[in-house]
Amino acid sequence: MRFSVRSRGGAVAVLGATVALVAAGCAGGGSENSGGDAFKVGVITSVGSSLTNYPDVEAGARAAVDAVNKAGGVNGKPVEFFFCNTRGEVNQAVACARQADTEGVDAIVGRVDIYNAQSMPVIEKAEIPDIGLVSTGSEIDYTSPFEFPLHGGTYGAYATLPYAAKADGAASYVFATIDLPIGIRQAETASEVGRNIGLDVKPIIKIPAQGVTDYAPYAQQVKDSGAESVTVALGPAGFQAFVKAADAIGLQARITGTAFTFGQSEAAGIGELANRMLVAAPFPSTDDKAVPGIAKYHEELDAAGAEDSPATRRYAGLNAWLSAHAAMTVAESIDGDVTRATMKTALEEAAPMDLYGLSTFAPASLAGQQGAFARFPKAEFHVMTFTSPTMVDAGQPTVEDPFATVRGSA
Repeated sequence: MRFSVRSRGGAVAVLGATVALVAAGCAGGGSENSGGDAFKVGVITSVGSSLTNYPDVEAGARAAVDAVNKAGGVNGKPVEFFFCNTRGEVNQAVACARQADTEGVDAIVGRVDIYNAQSMPVIEKAEIPDIGLVSTGSEIDYTSPFEFPLHGGTYGAYATLPYAAKADGAASYVFATIDLPIGIRQAETASEVGRNIGLDVKPIIKIPAQGVTDYAPYAQQVKDSGAESVTVALGPAGFQAFVKAADAIGLQARITGTAFTFGQSEAAGIGELANRMLVAAPFPSTDDKAVPGIAKYHEELDAAGAEDSPATRRYAGLNAWLSAHAAMTVAESIDGDVTRATMKTALEEAAPMDLYGLSTFAPASLAGQQGAFARFPKAEFHVMTFTSPTMVDAGQPTVEDPFATVRGSA
């Protein structure tokens, strides 16, 4: 049986209203959720860091909660909201996870955390379901029984890009990544996918995580490799600098990346150079309001008073919006108290749900998947390009499961 967040109770069968938000870094109230309390969702991400900056995550999740509360809440009670900014710092990421526990959060939604290897054990110990994590490459992302992602996140996007390179006509491929364990892990997976689908894959190019002011030497390494397509894994600022450096040295290889990192804001920063790029994401372009689910996303952001700018209306925000709606739909299905334990049980038993035509959330199926990426759903990914700064479909087929050729590998 399948149910849809668009049809329960008439309009959007999920929730709306009072957002109990408190302050700067973190906001919320209360301690462990006890019987009869309102359902509390938590949002944890980094805002204001040059390496990882996602103001759209809070905006998207809050818009979903706002919409549901305006419609009467979950089981007649307003949904409460907690937010914590990791600032792109490992200690603060762990602190946010601990505060989600002490603030009585029942489910975390739409999280983007490059330090998940350090913060997720805290969330596991607190037994808080984590719905809609955007994986950035940590092994725990796809092994923890408390992770309920909608898709493979940036990991899935990187695994998609070899397919995009091949569909674009490239015969050879290389991955240039920030020299951090999560980057190397994703580079290795994408490279393996590339080899498995018949590309001539060149050795990984590693870019220092700090101290780089000139990306030309690394763009030159790509050029010297002879690869016809390159995937770049850097933070937003570094990615833009790399594209400009590549243009300056005459690099002809098609540059590709994840749309979670390189979106409309970044495209605006490099102008027409973005039109030569390909990016991958698990949803259609957030600019394409002809897609009903995308239009609904913008409608709820508008209703919540969110800023109408690319920075607040990107993929991570769309993912957080969908994740919050998914969490509230699951909570509404629970007979009795909504707690962390009942949420996890409900997730493990939930029928597949249609999230506005953009994603099918089937958390119960995750327990039965085997292989290296067992907690990553078999979700399709899209390939886009730009008419800068607008993101548009690149005209390639969707990739039904980017991990299909590597799910059995360690």
